[in-house]
Amino acid sequence: MPPAVAPARPLPVYFIGHAGVSLLFNDSPQNRIVQNNLRAIGEEIRNVTPRPKAILTFSGHFEAGEIHGPGVIEVNVKKGTYIQHDFVNDFHDTKPFVYEYEWPHQDAPELALDVWKHLVSQGIKAKRVERGVDHGVWVPFKLMFPPEAPLDIPVVQVSTFHGYDLESQIRLGEAVGSLRNSGFLIIASGMAVHSFASIGEIHAAPSEAARDAAREKVLTESRTFDTHLRAAVAQRSAAERKKALLELERLPEFRRSHPTVEHFTPLLVAAGAARDAQEGGKPLGVNVVEPGMSYLNVRWD
Repeated sequence: MPPAVAPARPLPVYFIGHAGVSLLFNDSPQNRIVQNNLRAIGEEIRNVTPRPKAILTFSGHFEAGEIHGPGVIEVNVKKGTYIQHDFVNDFHDTKPFVYEYEWPHQDAPELALDVWKHLVSQGIKAKRVERGVDHGVWVPFKLMFPPEAPLDIPVVQVSTFHGYDLESQIRLGEAVGSLRNSGFLIIASGMAVHSFASIGEIHAAPSEAARDAAREKVLTESRTFDTHLRAAVAQRSAAERKKALLELERLPEFRRSHPTVEHFTPLLVAAGAARDAQEGGKPLGVNVVEPGMSYLNVRWD
């Protein structure tokens, strides 16, 4: 690819549904759809012109440490970042090979330092940290940018805020939005619906009939929230989009879809970074909603 140049217009913003490590080995029809959606997005990003100088990532598995208190962001400035096998489940007995997964990539501490300085200039408390690449980034990126079509630009990782202040996440997105004009392509990785609690209710049901009823109930909740979320991200106006996204918290399906918010907040960052978009957020690929999970992908231009 040619060297990065300053774009004449802001580079796009993406939100991707990242799933867990089973995304890499599960051969179910639904999982193959999710894989193919991500591969298509990777191909789209490799063809973005002008070439970005870096990918700026936000992940559902990189939330600022609670120890810092509210209102603090972390920027990873480590040189030679490693892959974190930071899975929710213990796969040592069932799928030990997942701990051998790698994803070759580039980092750029000097660009991370630029991002940290930018955040501070925007009035955001930001701390420099050194850590690895969490699976919310490398698992989907392993599909999007495989060895035969690698990502040949560096990745810069920034956290979301710790806690439940959803509006602050949109403000974070607004603060980094101008970096799109200086060569940063933003990818926020989370899940539009992410509820292990709801999935647990299905598994805990006492009979097959009860499990079927619980599964249908959770699937309806997941689809309902996904539908409302799609309508919110489709708003072209930054102000209207922000209003619609924050109003989602009032829905009964919100807490059912996000008992904890760390997989929802990257979407809010992306929506804030999109600013006033030429078009509303465009869903990408085939829609996949399962009981307790939605793999929505969105692009803003």
